[in-house]
Amino acid sequence: LLASLTLASTNAEWNEMGEKDLDFEVFITPVSDILKEGISVNNSKSAVIDQFGHVFGFTSNRYKPLSYADTVASQNEAIYDSGIDLRGMRVKWSKSSDGGRMKRYITFPSATIEPVVGDITQFGLELYNSYDSSYCYESATKAFRLWCLNGCTTPEHTYNSRRKHTTNISISGETAKLQLGIDAFYDSESRYQKWSRTPILKSSVERLFKKTLTAKEGGKFPYAVTSFDNLMVDWKNTERDMGSNAWSAYNVATAWATHAKPKRGGFKENLVRTRNAKVASMLKSDYWKELVDGTNV
Repeated sequence: LLASLTLASTNAEWNEMGEKDLDFEVFITPVSDILKEGISVNNSKSAVIDQFGHVFGFTSNRYKPLSYADTVASQNEAIYDSGIDLRGMRVKWSKSSDGGRMKRYITFPSATIEPVVGDITQFGLELYNSYDSSYCYESATKAFRLWCLNGCTTPEHTYNSRRKHTTNISISGETAKLQLGIDAFYDSESRYQKWSRTPILKSSVERLFKKTLTAKEGGKFPYAVTSFDNLMVDWKNTERDMGSNAWSAYNVATAWATHAKPKRGGFKENLVRTRNAKVASMLKSDYWKELVDGTNV
């Protein structure tokens, strides 16, 4: 009966945990086996539960959980096979919703670039997975600026592997993508250096953010006013410290993405990934290309 089960909480607070906390089994069971006859949950056919009857969520019959332990093992194997320097590697784990969601951060202190003197950027990885269907499996490369621990998004999204919970993970495929991500990370140093030498005007930055990150359809303005205003406040502060250049604009954009604050009831991780995708799109846009080529200064 539903009353006898413990439903996953919606607590969004992240808690530190050890690797052993990820190693538990989950099962898919028909909703009819745990609910009173005639009761349904959003037309779901199955429930995701653990061995104690704890319900993580309800889903379709096609859902196949990618276990936390398996996805972590797959990522580990891809890391080892990639040949990246593991000296000083740091791993941080997080979970929420009573184990319904997990996130893993890995940073590699021996893998760094320095686009600007004193501004060191460190290579890293993030892994997302969930049992409550709040987000799908995703493993992606990141570049963390040590100055403010600001996650950077590469223009190409070179290594961003996403899987719905209906497919399997290919180790060889993950390794190949990770290697591309590592290569792209080191290649990005010269691009970032060029951006740091590319002067831009405030009006160019305003146009860029209005046409890309905050652009929207409908309403009084064709852009999200609050988000745009926040971006420009950050631009003022960043421009003062780093100069009026494309590298500053880029870091304002990534700060906007990684420091996202969701509305009540929302998931920060989903919002961050959505904004990271917008940053990647911005970097591919004609507005950005014109800006970094210096044609609109």
